[in-house]
Amino acid sequence: MIRLTSLLRMRAASTGNAQRASQLRHLHLSDQPLMLLALKRTGPAARPLAVMLGTDPHRPQLLLAPPSGSTTPMLASLADAVTAYIDACQGHSEHLPATSSKPARRRYTDAPRSSSPTPDRAAPERPRSRPEIPQRRRPQSRLPGRPAPGTLAHLSHRPRRPGRLSRPHPHDQLPRHALDQRPKPLEDEDLATLLAWIDPPRHTASGRDAALAAEDPATHRPAGPATDAAFDNDHLAPLFDAYARARRQALAQEQTRTLHELDRLLATYLQPTWDLMWQAYALLQALPEAKSTARRWDHERTAFTDECLHLAQDGRPRPARDQAVAAAVRLAHMELAAAAFAAERTADDAFARAELRTTGEAFGGTVTAIDSKHTLRGPTGRPQWRPRFTVSTSDPLRMEPGQLLACHAYRKAGYKICEITPADGDTLVELEITAGMGHADRPTYDVLPEAGAFLVFTIAPDSYRMPEFPSREQTPWTHGGPPADHPDDSDEDTGEGDGEEEQ
Repeated sequence: MIRLTSLLRMRAASTGNAQRASQLRHLHLSDQPLMLLALKRTGPAARPLAVMLGTDPHRPQLLLAPPSGSTTPMLASLADAVTAYIDACQGHSEHLPATSSKPARRRYTDAPRSSSPTPDRAAPERPRSRPEIPQRRRPQSRLPGRPAPGTLAHLSHRPRRPGRLSRPHPHDQLPRHALDQRPKPLEDEDLATLLAWIDPPRHTASGRDAALAAEDPATHRPAGPATDAAFDNDHLAPLFDAYARARRQALAQEQTRTLHELDRLLATYLQPTWDLMWQAYALLQALPEAKSTARRWDHERTAFTDECLHLAQDGRPRPARDQAVAAAVRLAHMELAAAAFAAERTADDAFARAELRTTGEAFGGTVTAIDSKHTLRGPTGRPQWRPRFTVSTSDPLRMEPGQLLACHAYRKAGYKICEITPADGDTLVELEITAGMGHADRPTYDVLPEAGAFLVFTIAPDSYRMPEFPSREQTPWTHGGPPADHPDDSDEDTGEGDGEEEQ
């Protein structure tokens, strides 16, 4: 734990209230997200019980699975509801002019956004093609995992893309903006307790008191992803027994009456968690959006548009399991996205830069001297404009000369440490501008800082080059390549090309 985070946690422990850890939101949030609140039975079977979903906080839709029998009708209705939401995101598009690398094309102005009260690690497996679910009587209905032209898989493959979550979870996002003194991460996985710390009711003295009240099982029973034992024994078990008796005796009216009672019970049981989900989403939405979030949102819409076009042109759905080459490609894209997101978050967020300053991975200081006429001889002997300036800093410096740096105030410029000189209580760092200055005959003076300006410099991210991967013909059968005596009927398309180079 870094010193800045430790300080905030100590302040939270002293005051009893969460401390703000960020002033910006690095994720685009839709005005109409699809909220999904799934509930399953306790025990090893974990049978689906109900799903509350919708885009309106005041008008949720509850899908109920019968206590016994097939859950196929509920899952089919869930697939219809989600695919209808995905189809609605394709209602409007915008024209993108041609670039040097891409022709003119259209892109959807929206992309699916869903949220649930459980983190990804607690979420059930993503829905895919289920051969036991028959085609619905409506021709526009699709099998789960194969909607056309939208795709359910888009919501399950994108969440792990840093900075481009299609399913933002409050547990992952809220703790980044407000820190408390409790151990992490397990204690923050209860949404009611987390929100009580961050946004306590007005009548409570502190967030600590509100969190303690929310943790009381007598007054708060978490709903999702599974029921608790007391609720099962006191409420569900009698209704399940009544439904089983009515089914054995073939009493259709009694079964219907029991299902209505179960519907009302679960609607009441899920409503508090449903309200908490929208409260958490509103807290995140109220934060100002970081500057680079718009660019990542453009890439997200490009990925969604490409996915829809791929399926509309009879493209194959995603495989249930990635083979070796596809898994390596997906991992490479995730590493690239993680590196880009870390660099953009550092450039956008002052708190992220402050974190790095406490660990020596960044430093802040005042510009004390500028040599705007400094030049170097290039490989061809021609002079190159390489202005230099000196920064005085009191931060701990764990860098060496030659280290490449970036600055949030001049994002298109690059810097290199030329010399480090200890001074009285401070450290003098001589920097050279290595990129963004233009040409010697047409210099760009905008990258030159002013004397007396306070700037923060971070370690420049490494230039990432996509590695070359073997084709399927060059991949051995032990790693997913097709055997010589069998046709190649698999699909290595990872669907990860999301327009990184697009502007």
